[in-house]
Amino acid sequence: MAVYNIGLGSVFGGIGALINKKPSEKTGAVLIKGIWQGAMGGYLIYESKNLLSNVSKKEKWSYAWGAKFVNAAGVSIVENAASNRDFWEQWNLHFGFNRVELYTKEKIKLKYKLLPLSFVFTVITATKSEFKSSYFLKTGEIIFSHKDLLTSNNWRGYTLGNIIVIDENSINDYFVLNHELFHVFQYYDYNFINSYKVKWFKTLSSKNLTFGKLNSFFYFDLQSPFMSIVRGTFTNYSNADNFFEYEAQFYTTNN
Repeated sequence: MAVYNIGLGSVFGGIGALINKKPSEKTGAVLIKGIWQGAMGGYLIYESKNLLSNVSKKEKWSYAWGAKFVNAAGVSIVENAASNRDFWEQWNLHFGFNRVELYTKEKIKLKYKLLPLSFVFTVITATKSEFKSSYFLKTGEIIFSHKDLLTSNNWRGYTLGNIIVIDENSINDYFVLNHELFHVFQYYDYNFINSYKVKWFKTLSSKNLTFGKLNSFFYFDLQSPFMSIVRGTFTNYSNADNFFEYEAQFYTTNN
Protein backbone atom coordinates (compact mmCIF):
# COMPACT_ATOMS: atom_id res chain seq x y z
CA MET A 1 0.00 0.00 0.00
CA ALA A 2 2.92 2.33 0.66
CA VAL A 3 4.33 1.56 -2.78
CA TYR A 4 0.93 2.18 -4.36
CA ASN A 5 0.36 5.58 -2.74
CA ILE A 6 3.93 6.82 -3.10
CA GLY A 7 4.13 5.49 -6.65
CA LEU A 8 0.81 7.04 -7.63
CA GLY A 9 1.93 10.44 -6.36
CA SER A 10 5.41 10.33 -7.87
CA VAL A 11 4.49 9.00 -11.32
CA PHE A 12 1.51 11.23 -11.93
CA GLY A 13 3.10 14.17 -10.14
CA GLY A 14 5.96 13.92 -12.62
CA ILE A 15 3.64 13.61 -15.62
CA GLY A 16 1.60 16.61 -14.51
CA ALA A 17 4.71 18.70 -13.92
CA LEU A 18 5.77 18.07 -17.53
CA ILE A 19 2.29 18.96 -18.81
CA ASN A 20 2.43 22.26 -16.91
CA LYS A 21 6.09 23.00 -17.67
CA LYS A 22 6.93 26.56 -18.65
CA PRO A 23 8.82 27.00 -21.95
CA SER A 24 11.85 28.43 -20.16
CA GLU A 25 12.18 25.46 -17.77
CA LYS A 26 14.39 22.42 -18.30
CA THR A 27 12.46 19.19 -18.84
CA GLY A 28 14.70 17.05 -16.62
CA ALA A 29 14.58 19.41 -13.66
CA VAL A 30 10.80 19.78 -13.88
CA LEU A 31 10.31 16.00 -14.09
CA ILE A 32 12.56 15.26 -11.11
CA LYS A 33 10.86 17.95 -9.05
CA GLY A 34 7.42 16.58 -9.89
CA ILE A 35 8.48 13.04 -9.02
CA TRP A 36 10.03 13.73 -5.62
CA GLN A 37 7.29 16.13 -4.55
CA GLY A 38 4.63 13.68 -5.69
CA ALA A 39 6.36 10.89 -3.75
CA MET A 40 6.42 13.04 -0.61
CA GLY A 41 2.71 13.79 -0.96
CA GLY A 42 1.98 10.11 -1.63
CA TYR A 43 3.77 9.12 1.56
CA LEU A 44 1.64 11.51 3.61
CA ILE A 45 -1.49 10.10 1.95
CA TYR A 46 -0.36 6.60 2.92
CA GLU A 47 0.19 7.68 6.53
CA SER A 48 -3.20 9.40 6.61
CA LYS A 49 -4.83 6.09 5.70
CA ASN A 50 -2.95 4.32 8.48
CA LEU A 51 -4.22 6.98 10.86
CA LEU A 52 -7.78 6.68 9.55
CA SER A 53 -7.77 2.92 10.14
CA ASN A 54 -7.78 3.63 13.89
CA VAL A 55 -11.40 4.81 13.69
CA SER A 56 -12.60 1.21 13.49
CA LYS A 57 -9.66 -0.43 15.27
CA LYS A 58 -9.88 1.79 18.36
CA GLU A 59 -13.49 2.93 17.89
CA LYS A 60 -12.64 6.61 18.20
CA TRP A 61 -13.96 9.22 15.78
CA SER A 62 -11.22 11.67 16.74
CA TYR A 63 -8.82 9.86 14.41
CA ALA A 64 -10.98 10.88 11.43
CA TRP A 65 -10.12 14.57 11.78
CA GLY A 66 -6.41 13.94 12.26
CA ALA A 67 -6.36 11.68 9.21
CA LYS A 68 -8.32 14.26 7.20
CA PHE A 69 -5.74 17.00 7.81
CA VAL A 70 -2.77 14.72 7.04
CA ASN A 71 -4.53 13.49 3.90
CA ALA A 72 -5.29 17.07 2.81
CA ALA A 73 -1.61 17.96 3.19
CA GLY A 74 -0.53 14.94 1.12
CA VAL A 75 -3.12 15.53 -1.60
CA SER A 76 -2.15 19.22 -1.75
CA ILE A 77 1.52 18.37 -2.23
CA VAL A 78 0.68 15.95 -5.06
CA GLU A 79 -1.53 18.62 -6.66
CA ASN A 80 1.31 21.12 -6.41
CA ALA A 81 3.71 18.62 -7.96
CA ALA A 82 1.35 17.87 -10.86
CA SER A 83 0.72 21.61 -11.34
CA ASN A 84 4.48 22.32 -11.48
CA ARG A 85 4.36 24.39 -8.30
CA ASP A 86 6.59 24.27 -5.21
CA PHE A 87 5.15 21.80 -2.71
CA TRP A 88 4.27 24.52 -0.19
CA GLU A 89 2.55 27.02 -2.54
CA GLN A 90 -1.07 25.94 -2.08
CA TRP A 91 -2.94 23.91 0.56
CA ASN A 92 -6.44 22.57 0.01
CA LEU A 93 -9.11 21.17 2.29
CA HIS A 94 -12.40 19.59 1.20
CA PHE A 95 -15.73 19.30 2.97
CA GLY A 96 -17.88 17.41 0.49
CA PHE A 97 -18.51 19.75 -2.45
CA ASN A 98 -16.73 22.62 -0.69
CA ARG A 99 -13.05 23.31 -1.29
CA VAL A 100 -11.00 25.82 0.68
CA GLU A 101 -7.68 26.86 -0.88
CA LEU A 102 -4.89 28.49 1.14
CA TYR A 103 -2.25 30.29 -0.93
CA THR A 104 1.12 30.87 0.72
CA LYS A 105 3.59 31.84 -2.03
CA GLU A 106 3.45 35.63 -2.25
CA LYS A 107 0.88 36.49 0.41
CA ILE A 108 -1.46 34.50 2.60
CA LYS A 109 -4.98 34.35 1.19
CA LEU A 110 -7.99 32.04 1.26
CA LYS A 111 -10.25 31.15 -1.64
CA TYR A 112 -13.44 29.11 -1.83
CA LYS A 113 -14.32 26.83 -4.74
CA LEU A 114 -17.22 24.49 -5.39
CA LEU A 115 -16.86 20.95 -6.74
CA PRO A 116 -19.72 20.70 -9.27
CA LEU A 117 -19.91 16.90 -9.57
CA SER A 118 -19.76 16.46 -5.80
CA PHE A 119 -22.50 19.08 -5.48
CA VAL A 120 -24.70 17.13 -7.90
CA PHE A 121 -24.03 13.93 -5.92
CA THR A 122 -25.04 15.73 -2.72
CA VAL A 123 -28.31 17.04 -4.18
CA ILE A 124 -29.21 13.60 -5.57
CA THR A 125 -28.45 11.92 -2.25
CA ALA A 126 -30.32 14.54 -0.21
CA THR A 127 -33.58 13.84 -2.07
CA LYS A 128 -33.81 10.33 -0.62
CA SER A 129 -31.62 10.33 2.49
CA GLU A 130 -31.18 12.22 5.76
CA PHE A 131 -28.16 14.43 6.35
CA LYS A 132 -26.36 13.49 9.57
CA SER A 133 -24.91 16.73 10.88
CA SER A 134 -23.48 15.06 13.99
CA TYR A 135 -21.37 12.73 11.84
CA PHE A 136 -20.19 15.65 9.73
CA LEU A 137 -18.86 17.18 12.95
CA LYS A 138 -17.23 13.87 13.90
CA THR A 139 -15.52 13.21 10.58
CA GLY A 140 -15.50 16.37 8.45
CA GLU A 141 -17.28 14.49 5.64
CA ILE A 142 -20.83 14.81 4.32
CA ILE A 143 -22.74 11.74 5.52
CA PHE A 144 -26.35 10.71 4.97
CA SER A 145 -28.42 7.85 6.38
CA HIS A 146 -30.98 5.84 4.42
CA LYS A 147 -33.80 4.06 6.20
CA ASP A 148 -34.01 0.95 4.02
CA LEU A 149 -30.66 0.76 2.21
CA LEU A 150 -29.96 -2.73 3.55
CA THR A 151 -33.45 -3.98 2.74
CA SER A 152 -33.67 -2.59 -0.79
CA ASN A 153 -30.06 -3.09 -1.98
CA ASN A 154 -28.45 -5.41 0.58
CA TRP A 155 -25.88 -2.67 1.29
CA ARG A 156 -24.88 -1.24 4.64
CA GLY A 157 -23.25 1.75 2.99
CA TYR A 158 -21.88 3.24 -0.21
CA THR A 159 -19.98 6.31 -1.36
CA LEU A 160 -20.98 8.44 -4.34
CA GLY A 161 -17.92 10.49 -5.23
CA ASN A 162 -17.02 11.86 -1.81
CA ILE A 163 -20.56 11.69 -0.38
CA ILE A 164 -21.32 8.85 2.05
CA VAL A 165 -24.64 7.06 2.53
CA ILE A 166 -25.10 4.58 5.41
CA ASP A 167 -28.08 2.38 6.27
CA GLU A 168 -29.67 3.92 9.36
CA ASN A 169 -29.25 0.67 11.30
CA SER A 170 -25.48 0.76 10.64
CA ILE A 171 -24.86 4.46 11.23
CA ASN A 172 -23.13 3.74 14.55
CA ASP A 173 -21.04 0.88 13.16
CA TYR A 174 -17.41 2.05 13.21
CA PHE A 175 -16.33 -0.52 10.61
CA VAL A 176 -19.03 0.36 8.05
CA LEU A 177 -18.48 4.11 8.23
CA ASN A 178 -14.70 3.80 8.37
CA HIS A 179 -14.80 1.66 5.21
CA GLU A 180 -16.72 4.39 3.39
CA LEU A 181 -14.38 7.09 4.70
CA PHE A 182 -11.58 5.29 2.89
CA HIS A 183 -13.54 5.56 -0.35
CA VAL A 184 -13.66 9.33 0.20
CA PHE A 185 -9.87 9.37 0.60
CA GLN A 186 -9.61 7.36 -2.63
CA TYR A 187 -11.61 10.09 -4.36
CA TYR A 188 -8.92 12.59 -3.35
CA ASP A 189 -6.12 10.19 -4.36
CA TYR A 190 -6.89 11.11 -7.95
CA ASN A 191 -7.10 14.89 -7.53
CA PHE A 192 -3.95 15.12 -9.65
CA ILE A 193 -6.19 14.58 -12.69
CA ASN A 194 -7.51 18.11 -12.16
CA SER A 195 -3.99 19.52 -12.18
CA TYR A 196 -3.48 18.31 -15.74
CA LYS A 197 -5.91 20.94 -16.99
CA VAL A 198 -4.33 23.90 -15.16
CA LYS A 199 -2.32 25.18 -18.12
CA TRP A 200 -5.15 24.58 -20.61
CA PHE A 201 -7.78 26.22 -18.40
CA LYS A 202 -5.56 29.27 -17.87
CA THR A 203 -5.35 29.71 -21.63
CA LEU A 204 -9.12 29.34 -22.02
CA SER A 205 -9.74 31.78 -19.15
CA SER A 206 -7.55 34.42 -20.80
CA LYS A 207 -9.54 34.09 -24.03
CA ASN A 208 -13.05 33.83 -22.59
CA LEU A 209 -14.16 36.04 -19.68
CA THR A 210 -17.19 33.87 -18.84
CA PHE A 211 -15.12 30.71 -18.66
CA GLY A 212 -12.55 32.56 -16.58
CA LYS A 213 -15.19 33.44 -13.98
CA LEU A 214 -16.47 29.85 -13.91
CA ASN A 215 -12.96 28.52 -13.54
CA SER A 216 -12.37 30.92 -10.66
CA PHE A 217 -15.40 29.64 -8.75
CA PHE A 218 -15.52 25.93 -9.68
CA TYR A 219 -12.96 23.22 -9.03
CA PHE A 220 -13.96 20.75 -11.73
CA ASP A 221 -13.61 17.36 -10.01
CA LEU A 222 -12.75 15.34 -13.10
CA GLN A 223 -11.39 12.46 -11.05
CA SER A 224 -14.94 11.17 -10.74
CA PRO A 225 -15.38 10.12 -14.40
CA PHE A 226 -11.76 8.97 -14.49
CA MET A 227 -12.28 6.68 -11.51
CA SER A 228 -15.51 5.42 -13.04
CA ILE A 229 -13.60 4.36 -16.15
CA VAL A 230 -10.92 2.69 -14.03
CA ARG A 231 -13.48 0.85 -11.95
CA GLY A 232 -15.35 -0.30 -15.03
CA THR A 233 -18.77 1.19 -14.44
CA PHE A 234 -20.20 4.26 -12.70
CA THR A 235 -22.96 2.53 -10.70
CA ASN A 236 -21.54 -0.93 -9.99
CA TYR A 237 -21.11 -0.35 -6.25
CA SER A 238 -22.25 -3.90 -5.42
CA ASN A 239 -19.18 -5.40 -7.12
CA ALA A 240 -16.52 -5.77 -4.42
CA ASP A 241 -14.00 -7.41 -6.75
CA ASN A 242 -11.85 -4.35 -7.43
CA PHE A 243 -8.79 -2.64 -5.98
CA PHE A 244 -10.72 0.20 -4.33
CA GLU A 245 -12.70 -2.27 -2.22
CA TYR A 246 -9.59 -4.31 -1.45
CA GLU A 247 -7.74 -1.24 -0.22
CA ALA A 248 -10.59 -0.09 2.04
CA GLN A 249 -10.93 -3.63 3.38
CA PHE A 250 -7.19 -3.88 4.01
CA TYR A 251 -7.00 -0.77 6.16
CA THR A 252 -10.17 -1.43 8.15
CA THR A 253 -9.49 -5.11 8.90
CA ASN A 254 -5.76 -5.63 8.20
CA ASN A 255 -6.50 -8.61 5.96
